[in-house]
Amino acid sequence: MLREMDDDRELRARAIARLEEKRDLVGRLSTYLGVNGLLWLIWALTDRSTGDGVPWPTWVSAIWGFFLLMHAWKIFARRPISEADIQREIDRHRPTS
Repeated sequence: MLREMDDDRELRARAIARLEEKRDLVGRLSTYLGVNGLLWLIWALTDRSTGDGVPWPTWVSAIWGFFLLMHAWKIFARRPISEADIQREIDRHRPTS
């Protein structure tokens, strides 16, 4: 009974942490879209006759976007470490008799 309660608490803590990570990602995405939208608007409204090649907001959008994608990958694509993963790693490092 106590073990089940501990498991439930642990699952609840993990669920809350995951929800907070997702909420954090939404905040970061909103900031990214707002700031980059403003930068592209400034670029579009200013004199672009002196610049050749790639518009300057491209660099900000690309680099910041890369880090935003890495954050999203961490949340959605990378699975948590399981007990089976831990046991496999322990077994791999355990000396054979």
